[in-house]
Amino acid sequence: MTPTTGRIDAFEAKAGALLHRIRRPLRDALILAGIGRAIFYFWVQGVQPWTFAGVDARAYWGIDLAHPYAQSTLGGISSFLYSPAFAQAFAPFSLLPWPVFWGLWTVMNIAVFIWLVRPWPWVVPMLILPITYELFVGNVHFLLAAIAVIGIRAALVWPFPVLTKITPGVGALWLAGRGQWRLFTLAVGSTIAITAVSYLLNPGAWSEWLAFLTADPSGAEQLPLRLAVAAGILFIGARRGWAWTVAVAVWLAMPVIYVNSWVVLLGTIRLARVDLGKPGSLIPWRHARSESRSDPGSDPAAA
Repeated sequence: MTPTTGRIDAFEAKAGALLHRIRRPLRDALILAGIGRAIFYFWVQGVQPWTFAGVDARAYWGIDLAHPYAQSTLGGISSFLYSPAFAQAFAPFSLLPWPVFWGLWTVMNIAVFIWLVRPWPWVVPMLILPITYELFVGNVHFLLAAIAVIGIRAALVWPFPVLTKITPGVGALWLAGRGQWRLFTLAVGSTIAITAVSYLLNPGAWSEWLAFLTADPSGAEQLPLRLAVAAGILFIGARRGWAWTVAVAVWLAMPVIYVNSWVVLLGTIRLARVDLGKPGSLIPWRHARSESRSDPGSDPAAA
């Protein structure tokens, strides 16, 4: 162990112990803040996503495969912004009536959401604003959170973030940081293979997409800086065994962080429970779980 590693371990132990001591008042404060923020946003600011339900999901239905970006604008209502590969994969769903597609998409989102929060359901009121917003508008953020969880061991999920929002694919660097080069190569190779097949099917759409993306890059606020920070977080997390940093990095690398983008952080719930055999964790509930092994009746998340 180097002196630097020893200092990091000591800091981590102290920070983890402190967070463990204050976990309940901190949790309760975050719950109150989350509920208060949602009330202010929905009824004071007057932004109520149930009045425009399905606005994002509609972009994934009824896509014109010949010219998928003809009516799209950055920030536009129901504008299709993802790659031609995504458009081709979702084209068959356009055969369904819109209410059926929207219903199936919502059920899928709810199922993924429940899976993400099941270990720590008390997190829901903390993020009730972005959760509610995401469920109503129907974006892909729940899927990105799930991919952050699954992607620490499964390489073939990483083409999805690359071929939708592009930059969250930085999360695949976790595999490289962990020295899992075969999985990292598989993640990169599968993305290239899907892109190549899609390009052969419709090269014109890919040219249109690249032109569309480069026409107005101003929408991605401080993206280069956020990408650099995300990569740094992943590197440190991989070396220290902090799997939860994958979800944080994926969220931070979003092209634009909207109010509903925060649901990506729900991936930290399951990732915080991953034991990679590395020293410590800054997540206080892992300390509590260690204690609960000797006291089966204890519950660190209970009120």
